Amino acid sequence: MMYALATDVSHLKEDEEIYDAHLIEFDGFECATFRDPAIDYQRQQGAPEVMEFVGNLERIAGLDHLFTAPMGWLLLSRRMVRVLEAVGPFRHHLIPTVIYSERIKHLVSKGYPRRRTWHSVTDPELKNEDFVILQLLERTDCLDRERTLVKGVPFHQCGEELLGEDDAEPLVLRPPPGGFPPVFFVPELAYYCYTEEARQACDQAGLKGLWWRPQP
Repeated sequence: MMYALATDVSHLKEDEEIYDAHLIEFDGFECATFRDPAIDYQRQQGAPEVMEFVGNLERIAGLDHLFTAPMGWLLLSRRMVRVLEAVGPFRHHLIPTVIYSERIKHLVSKGYPRRRTWHSVTDPELKNEDFVILQLLERTDCLDRERTLVKGVPFHQCGEELLGEDDAEPLVLRPPPGGFPPVFFVPELAYYCYTEEARQACDQAGLKGLWWRPQP
């Protein structure tokens, strides 16, 4: 079984904001997807060395997977990365982040569109640096284009270039030599895939904020 990963928002109250962290935007942030293994987004597209967010620090304490706006980046705890690395090797790059408390939002960002100010935050109670953006550095070309069906039509005939989590039924992947890494990037999919072993390891480690979506 393969899985897509979404953020578990079941802990939120009905009227609460669904996003855990909001990006402090920078010029060209819309192009920084961190999904193309061939692109160094910081050197080639001007993304900051450290990605900065504002969020509710009390709410994200203890979580391992966050829902971010306006870009849906894969924001994982360093603890979760260690769990995945223990399952098996996978080539990746970790982009450090810092999430500032909502209480100082007016100090760390201003203007429209909002940009980072020069205000320095030294108080550890006002920031969280436990999360990273995960960028995989290799493709796993494993999609069976004949047996993967989109509305009953084989993928190579359906006219689609990129599939979302619910677009294919069934989704058929061919195991690469040596098997699948715990998390991997299929060029035709709009999301990363996780193996059953990765899911079990995360569950056994007691990671929080993860919603596993089995792929048909």
